[in-house]
Amino acid sequence: MNLSDQIIADLKQMFRFKSAKGAWLQQGQCPQCDKWEAFCAAEDPKIVKCGRVEKCGWEDSVRNLLPELFEDWTRRAPPTEVHPTATADAYLSVERGLDISQLEGLYTQETYFDRETGQVSATVRFPLENNSWWERLIDRPGRFKRKANFKPGSNWSGWWWAPPAASYQQLALADDIWFAEGIFDAQALRQAGLDAVSLMSINNYPEHALAELRRAVADSPARKNPPRLVFAFDVGAAGVSATRKFVKRAREEGWNATAAQVRPDGEGTKLDWNDLWLRHSKFNGEPDRAPFSESAIAGYIWNGEVTIAATPREKAKLIIERKALSSFEFRHGNRLFWAKTTYDEDQKPQLQVNEIANCAFRILYRERDDIADETNYFIQIDFPDGAKTEKARFSNAACAASSEFKKRLLAFAGMWSGTGEQLDNIMRRQMRQLKTVEPIAFTGYSPPHRAWVLGDLAVRDGRVIEVNRENYFDLGKSAVKLRSAERILDIDWQPDALKFDWVPLVWKAWGPRGLVALAFFTMSLFAVQIREKHKSLGFLEITGQPGSGKTTLVELMWKMLGRSGYEGFDPNKGTNAGVTRNFLKVSNLPVGLIEGNREEGKGHQRRFDWQELLTLYNGRSPRVLGMKSSGTETFEPPFWGTIYLMQNERIDAQPAVLERLMSMKIDKAEWSDETRGAAIQLESWPMESMSGTIVHVVRKEADYLEFFFRRYIHHESGMRQRVRGLHNSRCIKTHSQLAAAVDCLKHLFDVPEAWLTRTVEFVDHMALDRQDSCGGDHPLVADFWEKVDFLISREGPNAHGEGESINQHRHAERFMAVSLSHFEQRCRNAGLQPVNMMELKRLLRGSKSRKFIAQKQVNNPAGHNSHCWVFEQPAQPAASTRSPQKEMA
Repeated sequence: MNLSDQIIADLKQMFRFKSAKGAWLQQGQCPQCDKWEAFCAAEDPKIVKCGRVEKCGWEDSVRNLLPELFEDWTRRAPPTEVHPTATADAYLSVERGLDISQLEGLYTQETYFDRETGQVSATVRFPLENNSWWERLIDRPGRFKRKANFKPGSNWSGWWWAPPAASYQQLALADDIWFAEGIFDAQALRQAGLDAVSLMSINNYPEHALAELRRAVADSPARKNPPRLVFAFDVGAAGVSATRKFVKRAREEGWNATAAQVRPDGEGTKLDWNDLWLRHSKFNGEPDRAPFSESAIAGYIWNGEVTIAATPREKAKLIIERKALSSFEFRHGNRLFWAKTTYDEDQKPQLQVNEIANCAFRILYRERDDIADETNYFIQIDFPDGAKTEKARFSNAACAASSEFKKRLLAFAGMWSGTGEQLDNIMRRQMRQLKTVEPIAFTGYSPPHRAWVLGDLAVRDGRVIEVNRENYFDLGKSAVKLRSAERILDIDWQPDALKFDWVPLVWKAWGPRGLVALAFFTMSLFAVQIREKHKSLGFLEITGQPGSGKTTLVELMWKMLGRSGYEGFDPNKGTNAGVTRNFLKVSNLPVGLIEGNREEGKGHQRRFDWQELLTLYNGRSPRVLGMKSSGTETFEPPFWGTIYLMQNERIDAQPAVLERLMSMKIDKAEWSDETRGAAIQLESWPMESMSGTIVHVVRKEADYLEFFFRRYIHHESGMRQRVRGLHNSRCIKTHSQLAAAVDCLKHLFDVPEAWLTRTVEFVDHMALDRQDSCGGDHPLVADFWEKVDFLISREGPNAHGEGESINQHRHAERFMAVSLSHFEQRCRNAGLQPVNMMELKRLLRGSKSRKFIAQKQVNNPAGHNSHCWVFEQPAQPAASTRSPQKEMA
């Protein structure tokens, strides 16, 4: 598939266009208003828009929507024998907007190979002085530690890069020479009509090149004064610091030097000169508004002069001359000052400058929590003398009153000494067009934003979005962040390095049980979407004796999601508030309930009530929370995750709870050296090599859900026919969801069809087993009676009369009396798996198939007394001949 076809295919997947009429794709789902009004061109689309112009007005460029396609320049423009620099040419002309005819012969196309990862990228390489070179990686550079490289071991310091048209003789005749940081910025300035060179780094002062320029000036009879040097580095603290240092040094060396900045003091936008050049071409009809108009260039010079002003008073004068303000605040040397113009008796202006803070602060964004009805402001605090910059939350109240602001700033060693009026003026100015960010209290999927927020990255409509330098995710007209500083997921997303070679080992170690766990964990990533349509989602119960491998399996599943060394929490060891927080701290992620020592629940310690799962099954709130207000308002946050239970034995709960569970047992019956080796290998599998799986899965949201819901319909109607005796509608629903998730695995990991068939058959058996356990005894009690009946079936005809039978009661047709110690001995003699006696004693009183009567001394038919558990026999005693060693799940 070529690039154009791939773009159309990805847009169709992202927006699900319902109509393709002529030159347009129409009726796609708008990501902002959710209406089916999105449209774009059917061929070579550049923009996707919402048709609801006044009510919504959303639009975005195809490049922003599909950045990975546009960053793979080798794929877009592969080199040929006739045109070996086709990829580099396309990158420079399209991505950078540069006229490559001015760069002809100044670059080559090369290949970069990363030895650590094996990743490869085409590069654009420019030669430098002293046989050095610099190259820019142009094929999805985010895969690599660095986007650019210099020739290893070379020394180019003290020189600059310039095209032949900018020889020393030509530059000697220039009025100004602009010094940009990068080659692309320098060439953009040159195409804007300025004389510019690239220093390649803000750490490279060009003393050798300036010496050559000085000689060229001296040799030029037409040159009376040398050119002015304009240091025009990128915005940000590093660029500003280098600008001040280089201007100072150049002036000390006798040069006429100044600076240029996109914004004063390098604040605000991250636009560089190349970015401005790309915008410049859009103002062909309005040259006065273009980024490189005469007035705009004068503004950049003024910004630079303000940036390098030596004293606060000098900076204040520059501001007054340009803006004619009577009073204003400004920053200098990372301190805040207040300037005010007063007039003496002769009406002569007098400039007063006072320090109002020993630091400088800037509001980054507004944080608004509508649920809690709270507003906070995140403020960046910069300190002089290179002290560490702080970013802190300031409450609404702290920003509204000078005294409260002073207290809050003191927490970060900042001192505010200004007035309330001055603070109001600063806040008013900084709050203009401030971005509003919504905090969320959970990790995972945010339904209002239709995005997965996973710590340091987010995924929306298949796009991976990295957290910005202000620690929030910009989603266009909305923005979101995690409220808590806790990061429960650590995801290493490298799409080209992502491998699924661990999946065959999962099958080798656990067989269908391993794929059931994999299906459940991947299905959990779409819990909200599935509940939205099905209104409920089943829970997984994993049982097995210690050492059976269930912990290894669950911890591996969490590695796939970016969480290492985690299996869940014991709800019996937490407070109600703590348990509730564990349920609410994730969305579209599993919550694991693990078993501690069941005996620890005795006495005064609370035990978790399994009936609490009933509301969570439908996504309802686990608790009603009180709001922080003077009224009686409450808040019931929904449960947006899934639940799995992991313990040695199945839980004992009401049928309504059991119906919502899908249970599988992991044991050592099918273990071999091969399966054990696979499990051991997976136990030490590095998380960084598989943690990106969560991103891989959620990026396939549209395809996954479409296939999942289709397969659910197939299984929901077919499971009754496949499994004789299966009739419980809730068991069918939950296990049909699980079976559909199993089918989806082939689209995520390329799982063989034979594995899926066996796993779906296993899920069918799980459904019938769950139905049987819902209306009968606890599984441990049922197992006990199965063993009892099996042992009785093997007894001789005279065993009862001689007192050797498992049933010690004289009236065996009406009552069952079992000595547990005798039963345990008989199990060992018969080679049966022993029963957990402590747990069995706790559960036997609730036996349903045989009603419990008492624990007492019983005199058996042989006249001997023994301590027995006595039960009523059913009307028609059942005697099984099936070996209980063959367990279903």
